[in-house]
Amino acid sequence: MINQCSSLINTFRNRSFVFLFILFIFSGCSKKEPSYFPLTDGYKWRYDVLLETRDGVQRQKYILNNLGKSKLNGTPVYLRESLDGTVLYYLDSDEGIFYLGSINDKKIKPEFNKDKQLVIPETHLANTKWEQSTTTKLLKKTGPPQKTVFEIFAKVELEAKIESLNAVVTVPAGQFKNCMKITMSGSSFKDAGNYVGLTLVNVEQTSWYAEGVGLVKMERVETTKSDALDKGTLLIELSGFERD
Repeated sequence: MINQCSSLINTFRNRSFVFLFILFIFSGCSKKEPSYFPLTDGYKWRYDVLLETRDGVQRQKYILNNLGKSKLNGTPVYLRESLDGTVLYYLDSDEGIFYLGSINDKKIKPEFNKDKQLVIPETHLANTKWEQSTTTKLLKKTGPPQKTVFEIFAKVELEAKIESLNAVVTVPAGQFKNCMKITMSGSSFKDAGNYVGLTLVNVEQTSWYAEGVGLVKMERVETTKSDALDKGTLLIELSGFERD
């Protein structure tokens, strides 16, 4: 859920929260049904979101709707829209399902935010690995003077891996069996300025996808070696799911 995570984090930012990372990372429909990431129209998801930073805990609801097929610069894509009007673009290719980026037409000057990331590879086998990059968005603290916001935006290279195809996970929407469990982890040194200095930034993310449903749970933890800005966490859980 890096893609949807990012979209979600940006939603928090727009509401004076923190970030949105998720990218995502949430889900869509591919050539084979059922899919771990349904993309065809008629799907709707509701998520409970728990965001914890050094500023405290924030709770929020997140809603996604599949809009079906469209085109991006002549390339067939699938669209998904969040409640705030952000539209997420996905590509279903022979290599897997990719998140391409997002746009919010409700803004005065809407711009397409390009951020291509592999969500789920075409090969659904345990121990399948790939690499991708992410940017931290959970490491935040507000303090003096004048409520200054201190944030660490570090680019971190991640190793992604399909850990299991038979994971069981329980969320507010119920229990889901035979889930695809994907883990991502990586670390990088970042000079975060005078407030933090040089520190090691670590990112750990785990996502669970159910066949025919999509993302049912995502946990993300960002940490540093600095006590001043040591940790941020994001938890996303499916609370409701509908399809026409």
